[in-house]
Order: sequence, then C-alpha cells, then structure tokens
Amino acid sequence: MADKRIDPDTAAASARELLERSVEERVAAVRSLVAATNDVDAADQAAKDARDAHSKAWDAALASGWSDKELRATGARAPGTLGTAPRARRSTRRPAEETPAPAPEHSE
Repeated sequence: MADKRIDPDTAAASARELLERSVEERVAAVRSLVAATNDVDAADQAAKDARDAHSKAWDAALASGWSDKELRATGARAPGTLGTAPRARRSTRRPAEETPAPAPEHSE
C-alpha cells in the first residue's frame, strides 16, 4: 500500500482558503449586526422625536383653549400614555363536559 504524498504548499493554500472563508463569514456577521444596531438606534431616535412632537402638539392644543377632557373625547391620546390594545373576547360558552371513555372490550 503506497502512501500518497501531500504537498505542503498545497495543504497550506487549502488551509488559507478555509481560514479566509471563515473570516469573511465572521466579518459579514459583524457587518449585519452593526447595520441592525444602527437601525435600532435610528428607530429609537425617530420614536423620541415623535414623542416630542406629540407633546408639543398636545401643549399647543391646550394653549388654544382645549381641555384635557375635550381632547381625550376626540380620541386623541395624551403624551406619555400608551394606546389601548384590543381586548381578547371572552367566550360565554362553557367548556364541553368530559364524556367517559368507552369501556374496553373483552374477547374470549
């Protein structure tokens, strides 16, 4: 049985290719992570800007003569309050009563 000789330079080139592929995959993962982080930061800033604009608009409405109660009656939400989530409907049906399992049949 003859042993196949492996060229060290060929093995080194294969190893380098595997390492480079691994590095590129890892770098791509970091690139994707940082892009997602930037998206979150931008969304956080946009939400803050929207909350500030909402607060200023509420104050302007109050300054124009509206009361809190009147504004709420229009469906407007005061700054700092969360919207109401739709409530789950409750069923008035009672759960079906359990029926006893049929008796096992005996064969003789």
